Amino acid sequence: MNIKILGISGSPRRGNTQQMVMEALNAAAEIPGVETDFVSLRGRLSPCIDCEKCPVNPPEQFCVIKDKMDEIYPKLLEADGIILGSPVYFGTVTAQLKAMMDRCRPFGRAGISLKYKVGGAITVGAARNGGQEKAVGAIVDYYLLTGILPVGLLRILQTGAMGLAFRSGMIEKDEWPVEYLPEGKVTWADQCRDIGVTVATTSRVIRAGLKAVDAE
Repeated sequence: MNIKILGISGSPRRGNTQQMVMEALNAAAEIPGVETDFVSLRGRLSPCIDCEKCPVNPPEQFCVIKDKMDEIYPKLLEADGIILGSPVYFGTVTAQLKAMMDRCRPFGRAGISLKYKVGGAITVGAARNGGQEKAVGAIVDYYLLTGILPVGLLRILQTGAMGLAFRSGMIEKDEWPVEYLPEGKVTWADQCRDIGVTVATTSRVIRAGLKAVDAE
């Protein structure tokens, strides 16, 4: 069974968030039959303007605003699993990622077109308690509102991969002790690989289940 996992970095920079999302995708790609794709939200991405012109028949047309979302819409539809990553800006996700989320309104008007996909979250902040969980919550809310099924980590007790890095490249130093794991610690890479594998394996389970009940 072949499945597709899409990773999206909501950072305006090539930095820690992109590195974390790529680590998750690399782990997912190690599973036979899993294909991965990556998108960065760097560059111009306009916000939703609530123009009430969302079509109800994608994929013929998605949005009257023409920008990078034209590339992202079909990728979201084709993916079985989605991993969204964001640095924490003032306690939540970046403006770029929020704009992408808001621009997904056409999927709702077309009949919750993203339903039954699997979603994972990755966030990174400048302090251990720098808003990472609140940013994860914003991503999970997006998943729930679009019909995507959010998953947490299966090996580590976390709702998403959450890193500590206040400068580019600092993510490499992020690790902390965890007594319930044999190795006694968790690193940024452990978390990212966990969410990548979880999204990919759960996507396979969901796909198989949909086929079994003929619900695709």
